[in-house]
Amino acid sequence: MRKQLFTLLLTALLLSSSVISAQAQAPQYAQDRGVIQIGAATNLTLAIQSISGSSTTSFTLAPTIGYFVIPNLAVGGTISLSVQSQSAGNQSRTATTFGIGPAGTYYFADKNTALAPLVGAGLFFTTSEGSNAFDFEFIGGVNYMVSKNVGLTGFAFLSVGPREGATALGFGLRGAISVFLW
Repeated sequence: MRKQLFTLLLTALLLSSSVISAQAQAPQYAQDRGVIQIGAATNLTLAIQSISGSSTTSFTLAPTIGYFVIPNLAVGGTISLSVQSQSAGNQSRTATTFGIGPAGTYYFADKNTALAPLVGAGLFFTTSEGSNAFDFEFIGGVNYMVSKNVGLTGFAFLSVGPREGATALGFGLRGAISVFLW
């Protein structure tokens, strides 16, 4: 009987300590450790050259997922799909690019912050019309928490990657929406 009572008390003590430990480590805000971030970024680019009469339209959609390994630092990945259409005179061309890769973002935030600056970087494998490449991308921007679990982000990006004896350089602005699950 004593042995059963001891086992019961020990089990209760272990369970209560793990519940207390779990409560102490529960996330306190959207960018806290243990939060999962699910989002999507997009950009639309229109370029018209009046001299040559050519135009380019580009649209990108990039779903993302991240996990906050420590407060304010999310690591995860991105999948992107871009469609670019070019026309000049009677000729037109459309290209589709697919990309995938790891990324990390650091938010300068705490539990009282609604507007948080951020910086990030990623390495992406891209493929378009049989041509493959690796691109490095760097971002900087701001995340605005419209509610406890939803953030709107605006950021500038710079992408750099080698291409057949040259270096491809891209830059622009993107918008994103994210849901923080905690």
